[in-house]
Amino acid sequence: MADSKPAPARPSFAPRHTGPLTALQVIQLVLDKVGAGYRPATIDHVSAGDPLTPVTGIAVTPIASLAVLRQAAGAGQNLVITYDPGFWSSSDNLDGMEGNDLFLLKRDVIRDHHLIVFNLHDHWRDRVPDGLTQGMAQALGWAMAKEGGVFEIARTPLLVLARSLAGRFGDRTIRVVGDPRLPVRRVALALGNAAQMPTIALLNGPADMVLAGYCREWEAVEYVQDMVASGSKKAMILLGEIVSAAPGMKACAEWLKTVTEIPVAYVEAAPGYWS
Repeated sequence: MADSKPAPARPSFAPRHTGPLTALQVIQLVLDKVGAGYRPATIDHVSAGDPLTPVTGIAVTPIASLAVLRQAAGAGQNLVITYDPGFWSSSDNLDGMEGNDLFLLKRDVIRDHHLIVFNLHDHWRDRVPDGLTQGMAQALGWAMAKEGGVFEIARTPLLVLARSLAGRFGDRTIRVVGDPRLPVRRVALALGNAAQMPTIALLNGPADMVLAGYCREWEAVEYVQDMVASGSKKAMILLGEIVSAAPGMKACAEWLKTVTEIPVAYVEAAPGYWS
């Protein structure tokens, strides 16, 4: 009769890592701990820097702007975890940027300070609950309705709600679509880019209003306008991309503090507009 005992484990002769964690190791830790499923295609990637660089500190931000990179470097935070990319396209496509002076400046800041920039977008949104949505709900103190999909708030006129959000987030360019007197009770979130069909589906659901980051104005914005013209009592508030992503990335920074002993700090990114 064959021996049913399991074969002994093969001994490992690899040296145990005792030095500072590299950016690659920290990124793998983040992806392991975030709890999102495997993605065969993702925009989450190391967009700049050497991932084998030892990490001295972590900066978390909505977007890896030049100002954010300089602030992180000055604070000794050389791993920058960003929701949005730093090189002006969704996948940091650098075609045509070879001789661009601003690209060269940003590249040199990253090189000179040994920074590593990692885009954490898809996996943070795939987390359950969605990291961006959870961060916004916590910031506003909103609770999900029992049937899910929308948040229930005290009934508030649309104009009053918009002013409250603008004040809370220091949002100087908040945009509102709908009747200012509309009583808002149920809110759906489409943070970041409010893509056309998912946002239209939210508008056709039980929510009175969609709170979004931004969208193409001839898509969801026009859809809300047409809904209002048809007699539907619906509305939309556009916070802007950075304002809509900031609470979720602040929550990401707090979460990261629970999974690594490396110092973690949230770095504010200034909104791009003024009015």
